[in-house]
Amino acid sequence: MTMNVQPQALFAALIATFLAAASLPAVAHQAPVHEHTQLVPIPDYDLPYGPAGGAAALQAANAFLATFDETTKAQFMFELDAQERSEWSNLPAGIVNRIGISVGELSDDQRKQLFEFLASSLSEDGYRRVMDVMAAEAFLSTDSRAKRLKWNPENYWLSFYGTPSADAPWGWQFGGHHLGLNLSIDGGNVKTMSPSFVGTEPAVFTLDGIDYEAVVDMHHAGHAVFASLNDDQQAAADAGSVPEDIRTGPGKDGFVPPIIGLSTAGMTDEQKTLLLDAIAKWVTIQPDENAARRMTDIEAELDQISFAWTGGNDVNSPVYMRIQGPTLIIELLSTGGNVGQSASGLGHYHTIYRNPTREYGR
Repeated sequence: MTMNVQPQALFAALIATFLAAASLPAVAHQAPVHEHTQLVPIPDYDLPYGPAGGAAALQAANAFLATFDETTKAQFMFELDAQERSEWSNLPAGIVNRIGISVGELSDDQRKQLFEFLASSLSEDGYRRVMDVMAAEAFLSTDSRAKRLKWNPENYWLSFYGTPSADAPWGWQFGGHHLGLNLSIDGGNVKTMSPSFVGTEPAVFTLDGIDYEAVVDMHHAGHAVFASLNDDQQAAADAGSVPEDIRTGPGKDGFVPPIIGLSTAGMTDEQKTLLLDAIAKWVTIQPDENAARRMTDIEAELDQISFAWTGGNDVNSPVYMRIQGPTLIIELLSTGGNVGQSASGLGHYHTIYRNPTREYGR
């Protein structure tokens, strides 16, 4: 297996990407920021509207929207197929402005209802992913580069696409630095979470006495698949050099990269089980009402899926994984370098989940 990229090179490439993106046009509205009580850790997972899913998300969305006047709602509610829906980013707010309404613009009561909406719309594991990403952002908020890059846990934005309805299709987007969740609902049920980005910097850290390990379980689950392969299988699964970034991230809608790696058809049953366990780390971000169906569909096409890996099991080292099939693309990248000086040596991840046949519910 070859790894012909150095952590320093990845770090330099990442910085170059950030600086180049700084010229992108601003698209977010300007709004006052409220004074708040502590944001991180975000509230515990709570389901005031019943089990998470389309029905609960609808009730929570309507309760949240009822707290705004029509002028304010127009700033974060868009047509179902609005171009803005595909203009999400994982870059910091200091580089790319967002559309939607930010956590920082909400009153304390509205923030409470926002997190009730996220809990009603995601599994408990998915909600924990949001908690981890925002905690990492709070960690970075005291970094020497935080002011310029606007690393702040209040810089996450929510927007709606279509009018929340029990019958008609609608969707929502929540994201900011290292996060971009896109869930689509139709007929009262969650239909897809494609595309969705989950990343972090740092990955292993302590904040206000709480220990966090963001995205690390995804890394370890992928490595467990690779470690289970024999020498010939590992050679076939070799992803080559670690790329500068994931290939199907934001701005790459519709792009399907060429297949690389080991065909699952050549795996043992035990290896296939480990692969399904790794895939589930992403699929189960969404509520069980769709996650269970999605895992059944993926298992049915398992022999058409490929697995590619480069790297080891250490958190702060260059790693790349791609899992790809007819309706599935998962990528994981560990850069092996950090942008934040305070996060040095603590890990930096980008990951993406896509179903190229069902982007944004289409």
